[in-house]
Amino acid sequence: MNPQLTRSLVLTFFALGLLLIGRHELWQDEWQSWLIARDSATIADLFNNLRYEGHPGLWHLGLFILSRLTPQPLAMQVLHLVVATATVYVFLKFSPFTNWQKFLFVFGYFPFFEYAAISRNYASGLLLLFLFCAVFPSTLRKKFLVLCGILFLLAQTSVYGLFLVLALGLALVVTAFTDKSFGPGPGTLKLLAGLALMVAGVCLSILQLVPPPDSGVALGWTLDFIWPHFIRVVATFWESFVPIPAPQYHFWDTNLISDPYLKFFLSLPLLAFPVLLWLRQPLLLGVYVFGTLEILTFSYTKYFGSIRHHGHLFILFLACLWLSASLPSKELKAPLVKRLTDFCRRHKDRFVVGLLTVHLLAGVMAYGMDLGYPFSAGRETAHYIKENHLDSLVMAGYEDDAASVLAGYLHRKIYYPGSHRWGSFIISDQKRKSLKDSEILEKVRQLAANHQGEVLLIMNRELADPANQAVKIAQFTDSMVPAEKYYLYLVRSGG
Repeated sequence: MNPQLTRSLVLTFFALGLLLIGRHELWQDEWQSWLIARDSATIADLFNNLRYEGHPGLWHLGLFILSRLTPQPLAMQVLHLVVATATVYVFLKFSPFTNWQKFLFVFGYFPFFEYAAISRNYASGLLLLFLFCAVFPSTLRKKFLVLCGILFLLAQTSVYGLFLVLALGLALVVTAFTDKSFGPGPGTLKLLAGLALMVAGVCLSILQLVPPPDSGVALGWTLDFIWPHFIRVVATFWESFVPIPAPQYHFWDTNLISDPYLKFFLSLPLLAFPVLLWLRQPLLLGVYVFGTLEILTFSYTKYFGSIRHHGHLFILFLACLWLSASLPSKELKAPLVKRLTDFCRRHKDRFVVGLLTVHLLAGVMAYGMDLGYPFSAGRETAHYIKENHLDSLVMAGYEDDAASVLAGYLHRKIYYPGSHRWGSFIISDQKRKSLKDSEILEKVRQLAANHQGEVLLIMNRELADPANQAVKIAQFTDSMVPAEKYYLYLVRSGG
């Protein structure tokens, strides 16, 4: 792609992204990252607060530094957009895809919406993955330590970044050990130093990912074979490769096809095509199969996840397509296998363009929905609280993850009855309990008595029977995130 076209697409991407983040209402996961960074007193405190998050701390460390410069979360959104734009630039400038394929991908669902508009740690992982792919075709001995350094950082982005490191590290190590330039002397030292750097990155990532004993999220492992669960996990392949949402207001994390069994059977050819395509490149095939199995196994045994997690299946496929241009091929002897892989190689570009066209449609739809409708009702609710001077009241919130959005917008701590503590970000330990309405009201009335005044109770659902104990004063239900509708009640100590 010529430099002028690259600049035009990058600037267009950034401008459209800037327009969207001005409209996008931050939801709980985005606020969680910012609040942990903002409200951690020191870096040691930051990593202590991250113990329950299930993420390494690279993104949060960047936010920690940023939050010392400004308390405004818009800074996080701009930083995230810069990361996403840098990813697009690397892809456009260095990837071996056609101009049309590049255009389709850049404005597709994952780079244009999921990993651009929604400020999470996955965008930095995508940038580092593409940097690895861009550097990999270079002379391996000269760039080996650079590649290992990229993998070190990639392992610090997310558990899915760690999975990618394990798969790509395998290819890097095998390639290095078969490269004659890594002979005795400086070459061997560089090889050992790079391996040590990769291993250190993996170990550091795992150390941060292991949850504390009192963690309350993703408890246990699913080790038994459960057919419906297996079907649902394999079906995520379809959702990742064909991420067209259902045509509805609550589109996010949905798929045009809802039946898991149909998605399972549609996933099978999507699984088979890359395997057949790369039979002539066994090293690349090993990276793809190993990485895919890592993600699917994790989804089955530990944490099923959402579209932002499942998207790494497609991102891995795209990275392998990129790397395939620089890895050698070998001839196949079996006639049937040769015909199958030849068929896939002939139709590869059509297959890729077809998928990327679907991604473009999904990206445009998601962008338009987020631009035109509230992603979360949190910002509108916070505005109402400020406009009506309710922010001077003591506040309590249930469910706490939804209420934490208002803790962010109002820049204050809220009492969380479910865990019986004050806070901004959520601590996902076993102190968090599900409460009945009567239990919530009992705790909030006691809070009102302790403070000798009214308490503003923030709910993300209506109280079933508040009677005289709570008076509803407002509700805000326009939210694409179903859990982030808000109902405001005034609660007095006397009921």
